[in-house]
Amino acid sequence: MRVLSKWEIAEQCELLGEDAFCADLIKLAEDELRFLDLPQEMSTLDYSVTKRYFRKEDGTKVKWRLDVTPYLAPVMRAMDRPEVPEVIVPKPGRSGGTVVAENFELKRKDIGPFGNTLWYLAGPGEVASYAEKVFKPLFEDHEDVAAKIGTGQSDNKLTFKRIGGFTTELLAMSAKTLTNREAGFIFVDESDSLPKKLASSWLDEARLRQRMLGSNRKIYGCSHPDIGWSGGIAQAWLNSSRGIFIMACAECGGHASPYPTKHWKDIPRFQLHYQKSPDRTPVDERLKRARETAAMLCPHCGAMLDEDQRKDMVVAACEQGDRAYMHVGQTFDVDRGVLGEMLPSQTMGFWIHALMVTQVPLAELASAMEGAKEHHERTTKTDKLRKVTIRTMGEVYEGAASSAGLDADALRKRARPEDAAGYRLGTAPADVMFITAAVDVGGHKFDVLLRGWDLERRSWLIDRFTIRQRRHADDVMRDIHPTRVQDDWSVLEKEVIDRLVPFADDPTKALPVAVTLIDTGDGNATWLAYEFARRMDKKRWKDWRKVRCIKGQAGKRDRVPLVPTKISKDSNGKAVSPEITLHVLGVDDLKKDTVEDLAVTDGSPGQCDFAIDTPHDAFDELFGETEQDGTWVRTGPNETLDLYGYTEAGRIMLEPNREGRPWEPAEKRPPWARAVTLSPEEEQPPPAPAKKQSTLSRFERLNQGGR
Repeated sequence: MRVLSKWEIAEQCELLGEDAFCADLIKLAEDELRFLDLPQEMSTLDYSVTKRYFRKEDGTKVKWRLDVTPYLAPVMRAMDRPEVPEVIVPKPGRSGGTVVAENFELKRKDIGPFGNTLWYLAGPGEVASYAEKVFKPLFEDHEDVAAKIGTGQSDNKLTFKRIGGFTTELLAMSAKTLTNREAGFIFVDESDSLPKKLASSWLDEARLRQRMLGSNRKIYGCSHPDIGWSGGIAQAWLNSSRGIFIMACAECGGHASPYPTKHWKDIPRFQLHYQKSPDRTPVDERLKRARETAAMLCPHCGAMLDEDQRKDMVVAACEQGDRAYMHVGQTFDVDRGVLGEMLPSQTMGFWIHALMVTQVPLAELASAMEGAKEHHERTTKTDKLRKVTIRTMGEVYEGAASSAGLDADALRKRARPEDAAGYRLGTAPADVMFITAAVDVGGHKFDVLLRGWDLERRSWLIDRFTIRQRRHADDVMRDIHPTRVQDDWSVLEKEVIDRLVPFADDPTKALPVAVTLIDTGDGNATWLAYEFARRMDKKRWKDWRKVRCIKGQAGKRDRVPLVPTKISKDSNGKAVSPEITLHVLGVDDLKKDTVEDLAVTDGSPGQCDFAIDTPHDAFDELFGETEQDGTWVRTGPNETLDLYGYTEAGRIMLEPNREGRPWEPAEKRPPWARAVTLSPEEEQPPPAPAKKQSTLSRFERLNQGGR
């Protein structure tokens, strides 16, 4: 310790008297006044148009322009609505979804509403790249915001900023970075790229970080829909107002959406369209033809809309303000577009699709899609097709069929009543040569499908219904319980196994059901199914069993095993007869076959046709499960898809093309493919039209006055 001399002490005393060791009060006040700015009344959109800049690679700055991404205006307005604390945006790449968060954050730190921000990315690599390229210049290039950055040692780091007394943290989302944090604004970018556990829970985690803030909070999430409907951004959108973009055709004025998703079933869709090249065309020529013929197809007039028309349509839609998007509660009119008011929602969703993003040319979209399809055709791998569908187009990948424009609505159009060649449920078109049936067992029902075939695998949906009751000895209809009551299985004998299906053009003749496959996969029903199959063993054509037990198994295996498993004992291990067989089916390939067949529309082998009164939900169930990276993922009811696979397995078991099997003349055909003549009392007239949005059993139709 140093001892001061009396002269040094006297000097220090003089300095103290002159306030030489005190801070400058005026400078202190000036430094603190910048933290006392009151929030200004300016929307995020107006702030973005007037104050937002981007730094180009050469260091120059350019202003943000709304006309490049006009569809973002309603999203920014939603960010400013105090009654909407959460905004969800599924999107493709290069569509500006992240810019919404950047603009909103700049406005918050510049003019308010002030508060802390948590900014989450998928991982450390993404954080490092984004911090250097975007995060740093985002604040440095805006003078009013840069002036508010703190001067402390930790106030201005690459991933952490203290601005106007409030913090903005750029973080890789993990359990550690979520703990003990709170912020008024939380942004989660590319949520579907997060670790699996967080990818579907990020919104709930973000809400937990804001539970003490009341209404003074905002969450914004945007991402490619990589995970699909089972989680991630698409699932969050499903629980929002479910906004979809609506625009009018430049030719006919009819309104439609570039991507209504399967959750807006009745909204028509604009689609990317280009001319397909003939088979075996070199890939370079295929891509060139796709680029040169790229257009946007109108679902109403069939016009091939060009690039300029597409841009005009997007701009015109955005001039309608918030009615550019249709939300839950609003209604749709082909001529007038979006009508009514959306239902109040704390979570607003806006789905952005590539056809809205006019800075990405149609030619580029067509080339990318055709290249992905060529890769899939050549290798059978779906990785490239999946990536283009999700990242480039901004759609949920639902298998190769969805990329070809195949969905439930497209199938419904094949079965329009005005089709002169149409037929009704319960009847067989003239080209049907034999029929297979399949039964899916539930706790309180049997789902049933009958499918007719020709010898080249063309098929016709003959019937699709659900049995929920059976008539008892006292003539009373009661609910069935197939997993508990053996006698309830008897309803299948008359309704399915012994069913005679009259021809649509000659109801005096009918085809029998050649084989009925019963799914025993429900462990509660397995032994009851085996016992029923034994009781039905007498239902034969000589050595051919009309009833077969099956069980589906995922993974790589034969569609139908050459050697089935023999079942000769009951559930207690006691030997019983007759011996029955169990076929363990390779259901993955059967489902893939079904989806590929559904895409055939030119009359080629495999084409699937439908009765004009096919239940509405049956079409949806064909897309209730999708292939993702080699695994089938269920996204909704899928009974009809399963049943289609099972009826295909039944066709394979019949071996209709086996050498030596006679098909001409008709009387020499296998007994399960011979038409029979019905007596007048046996004739079965066409059924009444199925109730919309429902699959009805024959008993239910009887109760409602039908057949």
